Amino acid sequence: MWDLAELWLEGAVMAVIQTAGHDTGYWVGDDGLSHDDGSSNWWQLIPFGDGRAVVMGKDHDLPGDLYDDLPQALATGPDWLRDAWEGTPDDRLRSAVLKQAPIGFFSWVDPDSGWHAVPTDDSHDDGSRLVSAPYSGFDCPLFDAYHGVGDLDAAQAHADALLAAARRAALDAELLRPVLHCADPGRTHPFALDAALRTAALAGLTPGTRPPELPTG
Repeated sequence: MWDLAELWLEGAVMAVIQTAGHDTGYWVGDDGLSHDDGSSNWWQLIPFGDGRAVVMGKDHDLPGDLYDDLPQALATGPDWLRDAWEGTPDDRLRSAVLKQAPIGFFSWVDPDSGWHAVPTDDSHDDGSRLVSAPYSGFDCPLFDAYHGVGDLDAAQAHADALLAAARRAALDAELLRPVLHCADPGRTHPFALDAALRTAALAGLTPGTRPPELPTG
């Protein structure tokens, strides 16, 4: 399945850029990491600590909705998942499902039992192929606007440096500024750096913070 630690890292960096003011389609909040590609396709990673997490989403080109199947499916899941669905000690999971429904795929990972998924009508394509780390395929359109404007190799070097710093929980404004400039070279008003750094801290990418503990594959 997915390398959730890498997914969080790369998606959270994109969420930092999003918060700064350049649209990437990634967000980090109390309900985890979310992505929307702008074409009604979305996925969400919700960490629950200790290597436990939920990944869900929807490919709008595929029919079906798992919403009505979730209560029965999760009733047979591990205690932490049942508690999350029932709202004890919090209601992040139920709130996220209600907010995002319809649900095309729903998976969870538990360190004791591995990956599980709510069955779908099409086991070959449930839409979960949407879930991928932004940089892993080298097709991230982050620097589309920089074509013909500047050195794309230098732009990628800035992005690599930012990602490496995030991996060390060392992301800061000095590393973020050149990436933002390359992503949005025609911008005429300031980026929201303070807000972006707050997002980075929430995601565990800045000094003194920690990302959630997530499985690596």
